[in-house]
Amino acid sequence: MFYLSLVLMIIGGVILSRKRRSFIGGIVFVTGSFFLLLFLLYLILDKAARISPLFESLVFMGVYGVGFLLFLGICLYFIINTHIMSTKEGRSVTAKLSAGLGLNILIVLPLTFYLVVMGTPLRWPLIVFILLFTFLLVDLIFTLLFGAYLVYSWFSQKFPIKRKVDYIIVLRSGIRSEEVPPLLKSRLDKGIEYYRKNPEARFVVSGGQGADEPVSEAYAMGKYLRSQGIPENRIILEEQSRTTLENMKFSKEKIFADWKNQEAPFIIFTTNNYHVLRGVLYAGKVGLKAEGVGAPTALYFLPTALIREFIALLIHYKWFSIGLVLLSLLFTTISFLPL
Repeated sequence: MFYLSLVLMIIGGVILSRKRRSFIGGIVFVTGSFFLLLFLLYLILDKAARISPLFESLVFMGVYGVGFLLFLGICLYFIINTHIMSTKEGRSVTAKLSAGLGLNILIVLPLTFYLVVMGTPLRWPLIVFILLFTFLLVDLIFTLLFGAYLVYSWFSQKFPIKRKVDYIIVLRSGIRSEEVPPLLKSRLDKGIEYYRKNPEARFVVSGGQGADEPVSEAYAMGKYLRSQGIPENRIILEEQSRTTLENMKFSKEKIFADWKNQEAPFIIFTTNNYHVLRGVLYAGKVGLKAEGVGAPTALYFLPTALIREFIALLIHYKWFSIGLVLLSLLFTTISFLPL
C-alpha cells in the first residue's frame, strides 16, 4: 500500500505540474494520499499492538467505531439531502442522485466485504460470481474516485489568484427574467470581487438568449454589473453562446478582438465551485488559457451538482473509465479463477 500510494502521488503530481487543474491528475494524487493515510493508520495499529493487547483493542475500537459512524453519517446525509433538494428545487431525476449514491454506498461496501470474507457461494457458477464481484469492485473504485474528486475540487479552489487580471469571463447559467437568479448572481459577485482588486480589468459576460428567456443572459448580467457600479466601458457582451463550450469559444473571440497589447492577457472565468474543473476542460478545448474561480453554492444543492459534474467528467474521459472497468475485470478474473 505504501509503494502504491507513492506511485499514485508521483503520477498525479507529474500530471498536475503540467496542467494545474487536471481532473485525472487531481483524483490520482488524492487517491494516492488516501492510501498513504491508510498505511499510516496501519502503522499506528501495529505500534499499538506492540505496546499492549489492551491498548491495541482500545485503538482498534476507536478507529473502527469512528469509521463506522462516519460511514453511516455520510450515507444518511446523501439520502436526507434528496428530500431537501426535492423540497427546494422540485421533484426530478437529478434530485434523487444523492439518495442513489447514499444507498449505493450503504449496500455495496458491506456486500463486497461479505463476499471477500465468505468467498464464492457454493451454488453460484464461478462466472456469475466474477461478474458480480467485478461490478462491485468497479462501483467501489468510482465511489472512491468521487471522494477524491470532492477533496481535489475543494482543495484546488483554496488558493486565490494574485496575478493582475485582464479579463473576467462570467459563464451563463439560465435566467427567467431580466433579473439574474441567485446562482448567476453568485458568479457575478465573485467576478466583482476580483474586479475591485483589478480596476483595469474588463468583464466578458457570456450567454445568449434561450427560447424561454426574455433577454440574453449577457444583457441581464450586464444590467446587474452596471447596478453594482461597474462602468459600461468595462463590460463586453457575448450574446451568442448556448453552452459552456460556446461560452469559452465566443468569449475568446471577443477578448482577442479587444486586446491591444503584445503580451497575452491573463484571463479568469467565474462559475460555481462545482463547475470549475469542467470549465477548465472546455477552455482548454478551444485553446483558451484561463484560470477558473469558483463562486459559492447553496450547501443543499452541492451534492447533486457535484455528482452530475463527476458523471460528466467520467463520460468525457471515457477511455480512462473504460480502462478502470477492464482492469477490474482482469483483477477479479485472475483472483478467483483456479490456477
